[in-house]
Amino acid sequence: MNNIVLPVIDGFEQAAQFIKNIKRDDCKFFVGTTKAGESYFKNSKKVKVFIFADKSKKEEIINSLASELDDGKIIVLRKLISSQELDLFISSQTDITLCATKKLNKFCMFFNKIWRKIIKLLFDFTFFEGDVSVVALGESAALVARNISNLSYATRVNRWKGMSQSSVKVASKPAKKEYSKFKINTMLIGFVGLFVGCVAATAVYFIFEKATFLAGVLWACAIFLSLLFMILAINIYLLNVKTGKRLFKKAEKGE
Repeated sequence: MNNIVLPVIDGFEQAAQFIKNIKRDDCKFFVGTTKAGESYFKNSKKVKVFIFADKSKKEEIINSLASELDDGKIIVLRKLISSQELDLFISSQTDITLCATKKLNKFCMFFNKIWRKIIKLLFDFTFFEGDVSVVALGESAALVARNISNLSYATRVNRWKGMSQSSVKVASKPAKKEYSKFKINTMLIGFVGLFVGCVAATAVYFIFEKATFLAGVLWACAIFLSLLFMILAINIYLLNVKTGKRLFKKAEKGE
């Protein structure tokens, strides 16, 4: 059986029509929607509906649906695709299948590799070679995923080892990433400002005060630490833009 995980927090009518258009008998939809979308979906042999609070995020819903899935493949749909595209994900023979992305040129590829190494060093994971708007887990990967507490995280960042991967061309744009723009922008501006402030303060200090070895070491340490914090903030910012907020809890059930 192919378990189709479909979190729906908007576009309820389109999502309901999408399910109706899928005529396969080997698919079961696990639809997680908010109270606002409750009237658009009904339980049936091929659809199991779960209602969550109106402010729930897609990633929170994905985590909540993980424990409800049956044996077989898992296909996480963060966006709607065509029935033909869904068929390609289902028929894929690799352990993990994602949406294909445009190939980077050599210049961008060089810096992308460096960034991936930094992310691996800081967070102990790397990125999938593709877009995670739709992710299909073969039976072996799905078996592992059922024992992971955070299905959202497992299908957005690559901590998998020994699993084959492939991609499918999808016409629609990538799904929007879920994160707080205000929080990450504030964090980034704050740490960039801290670094600039340390450099400026050091310059002003040595203009008006006599240079000593101890003062030089202290100001050098301050600049170095602020630089590290700025690098970390930049990587957290880019991480949010690429995959969304790192960790999500489970969605609250709708009353």
